[in-house]
Amino acid sequence: MLEDISGMNEYLKAYGSALADGIKGSAEPLFNPGDAWDGKLYSLLRKPYQAQGDAVMGLCNLLRDYDSAIVVGEMGCGKTIIGSAVPYVYENGGKPARTLVMCPGHLVKKWQREVQETVPDADARIIRKLDDLLYLENNGKPARPEYTIVSKDKAKLGYAWRPAVIEGKDGYHCPDCNELLVNSDGVPVDYKYVTRNKRFCPDCAGALWQADNERMRRFPLSEYVKRYLNGYFDFFIADEVHELKGGSTAQGNSFGALSSACGKTIGLTGTLLGGYADDIFYVLYRLSPASMKEEGLDYGQVTGWMSKYGVLERVTRTYPQDNVCSKGRRGKTVLKRRPGVSPLVFSRHLLDKTVFLSLQDMVSDLPPISESVYGVEMDEELAEAYGILEDRLLSAVKEALSKGSKALLGTYVNTLLSYPDRPFDNGPIIHPHTGQIVVEPMELSKDRVYNKEQKLIELIKDNLSEGRKVFTYAQYTGTKDVTTRLQELLLDEGIDAEILRASVAPEKREDWIKKKVDSGTDVVIANPKLVQTGLDLYDFPELTFYQTGYSIFTLRQASRRSWRIGQKRPVTVNYLYYRPTMQERAMHLMGSKLEASLAIEGKFSEEGLLAMTQGEDMTTAMARTLVDGLETEGVESIWAKLNEKNAAGYIEEATPEGMLFYLDPESFLKKKRTRRRSKNAASGSEQLLLFGDRG
Repeated sequence: MLEDISGMNEYLKAYGSALADGIKGSAEPLFNPGDAWDGKLYSLLRKPYQAQGDAVMGLCNLLRDYDSAIVVGEMGCGKTIIGSAVPYVYENGGKPARTLVMCPGHLVKKWQREVQETVPDADARIIRKLDDLLYLENNGKPARPEYTIVSKDKAKLGYAWRPAVIEGKDGYHCPDCNELLVNSDGVPVDYKYVTRNKRFCPDCAGALWQADNERMRRFPLSEYVKRYLNGYFDFFIADEVHELKGGSTAQGNSFGALSSACGKTIGLTGTLLGGYADDIFYVLYRLSPASMKEEGLDYGQVTGWMSKYGVLERVTRTYPQDNVCSKGRRGKTVLKRRPGVSPLVFSRHLLDKTVFLSLQDMVSDLPPISESVYGVEMDEELAEAYGILEDRLLSAVKEALSKGSKALLGTYVNTLLSYPDRPFDNGPIIHPHTGQIVVEPMELSKDRVYNKEQKLIELIKDNLSEGRKVFTYAQYTGTKDVTTRLQELLLDEGIDAEILRASVAPEKREDWIKKKVDSGTDVVIANPKLVQTGLDLYDFPELTFYQTGYSIFTLRQASRRSWRIGQKRPVTVNYLYYRPTMQERAMHLMGSKLEASLAIEGKFSEEGLLAMTQGEDMTTAMARTLVDGLETEGVESIWAKLNEKNAAGYIEEATPEGMLFYLDPESFLKKKRTRRRSKNAASGSEQLLLFGDRG
């Protein structure tokens, strides 16, 4: 029987029912969709969708036995209403709950507004400085649900610091033990060594830094809560928790401090994993340290985690030139992390404490979404200039690689990604280590409209003629900025276009966009990172990636800013690239790898699981396609295959990874009903994917 099965999908079709029966026998769901809700859910000012309410009930049941939970919800599925409803519905000893919310700066007003629109009689306050917290100390027992909202940037900010070392004739000394400070080679350190980071003496562990009383005096809000309000808050909600993954970053430390100081912690995210297994190490450790310690992992032991669940590359250098007539001496062996994650992370660390939601779980009346890739041929002059630049860069990269150096790979990839969109004002390409000129790109004219620019203008005009505003994404907005040129080209065509800059404070971006829409702006141009979390772009049913870059995290988040609950118009997402260039290779590799990021969220396919263990980062992979002269399959065929897999039911939802085309709402609903029936029959997975250890 097994010899007739050629892959995972056929295996699951043959044995899915038996596997499902085994799971049901060993794991009891904490809540079954369709079971009765708590009465408080019906008293919310906004009635949640069925899946949202089921998620709230599952989380409440989970938090009776656990101190933390995670909600992984597709962008737009209503994580805010779920997060704000749990403290209200949870019994909490029969008293109103006090909840601390930490979120990105541009979402604090949204959180305040949505709490007030969702939870009856809720007191929602935004904390911007330490004085705003002082009233809490003598606040007595809560008379109504209280929500205290702080941005993750404000929570981390503390006082300024400066080095605290003693300068001597022979170098710098520790202020506590007076030992001379030296590096790993025994050489006395310079002053820059103690100014870059807060360091400690290797002999006595004394601090080599001190508070700077001549600059801003400020106490971190997170530290204040941990010291003086420990146990005050019943719940802590960490929105966009994937942004708090750092082990020693200020934001990560704030997350850890607040989580330990509050009763229950709920992490919310739309993209839990960014490709590396250690992306979630510190998140899981701060949420559930006991489960990590059960595996023998202490805080900071990332290598141990990676050896179990990630991909590590062991690199040992040898130097044969040092011993011509004998074996060369061996150099230091280095472990390097590589992209990839074991599916065991899902079963061992996520399944019992995580709710997974997609938009299709939420509502049946979402408008259709369609996504298209447009490969544009370069102008003849541009193609010639690009070819010369590519050849010269390729020669330089090959030469560097032959000497064991990857220093030019990043320069190589980013230059070839950006040059076709800005073949002017570039200046020479400088080697990052030697400072020598590697190549000088050809300077082309600014006074013409290039083919990709023309394609963007055509798409925008077509949509504006139908009354559809367009949000345009551009990856390069710094030294290789293209947004100003795009705005000028659109203004020349009589199109009202504005640029959302990083200088607009995160907290003010939602209002900024609303004001521009109200004033008649038709097109907004921005880096996708500025709007990738939390913002709703309902007024822009057309999203166009003029540049995509190669960040899977960013693309997934930004491409769903418009297709959300509440959207009434069909949504279209366009991806533009030049062929045959590095831009095409980036699109190809994202199409090949994106299923891996979905797999850890419970949307498995055979290729997705395979990609989870592929240990190569995007920059290296794109460079390798040229350096090694590899042939790659066409971009359109890659995305088409993902579409076919979705049609067969292998991918749960419409995502940019699948490039799905729902032609009309009726086919959308028909497809959804068919998939649900097949899922129920095969595995019973219509039950909420949230299991607890019931002994």
